[in-house]
Amino acid sequence: MAPELLPELPVEADRIIDPPTMKFPIDLEDKGRPMIRFTCIPSSGDEGNRSVYFPCPQGVSYSDGGSYTTIDIGIIGTLAKIAATEGSPMEKASMAGNIAMKEAGAAGTIGASILAAKALGADNIATAIEFANKQVKNPRTNTAFSGNTLRNFQFDFKMIGKSKQEVKTIDAIQRVFREKVYASKLGGVSSFMLKYPPKWIIEFLEPKGGKELTYMPKIYSCYLTAANTVINASSNTFRDEDMSPYEIDVSLQFQETKILTREEIVDLEDGVRENEFDEAFDSLTEDLTTFGGQALGKLQSVQDSALAKEAKNSYFTKDLF
Repeated sequence: MAPELLPELPVEADRIIDPPTMKFPIDLEDKGRPMIRFTCIPSSGDEGNRSVYFPCPQGVSYSDGGSYTTIDIGIIGTLAKIAATEGSPMEKASMAGNIAMKEAGAAGTIGASILAAKALGADNIATAIEFANKQVKNPRTNTAFSGNTLRNFQFDFKMIGKSKQEVKTIDAIQRVFREKVYASKLGGVSSFMLKYPPKWIIEFLEPKGGKELTYMPKIYSCYLTAANTVINASSNTFRDEDMSPYEIDVSLQFQETKILTREEIVDLEDGVRENEFDEAFDSLTEDLTTFGGQALGKLQSVQDSALAKEAKNSYFTKDLF
């Protein structure tokens, strides 16, 4: 027996559906406090920007870092010093030989044995000699820079509606953030290819005039990597008039669209937030799309020719079988 379907519920006509601008609280400008604005930059083919305003949160954290590893340069360091000196190749070769002899002499019998074992590829024997005599060849370990790190940001907000309008705004805000985490179907139809989720611009603004705050470091363009929503975190309370939850907490996690260089950090303070590779890749995409269209056209022509040839052969041979 098929389960009984629930009756169709009426749709609230005045529910806010993805408005271009949302503010919480709705009298945000009257508070006289700095604001934070999240602006959703649509992907190609999507609708216009969406902006969400909140009071500037406390404890905004920036984590600027670099990645480092170690490298054992050993004899390479000596050779590098020789290469940097003046002189002919013969003079440099003679200098390297002299230094090698001096190092071998300074190492003593034990050190010479270790060096000889390593030179012959007998690493296990060399290690045993090092352990037995508590001596080890100086690895001349240096720190090597391998790149900077991506910056991540998290912002947490608690929203409690004090009016019917604020309840609707809270509902719209949490839906926009949650929806924009996801990729979308290409053209809104095919799920074979997906479009990236949109990028976001995060700005700290003055309460009047909307100018960016001078003394808050800027944030580059970002992707919204996670939007965590908690309904009624402190009490399981719903409003009698519309059964809306009493409070909604959102935790937003963003990641910048690229690892920045020092020059880009400096430019960022002047408001430059666009990824320089985007325009280049857009141009490359146009070229590849044109090439792909031409290739598909030729493939279709070859296929049509083959089908026509097959049909012709079938016509002339059908009476033979």
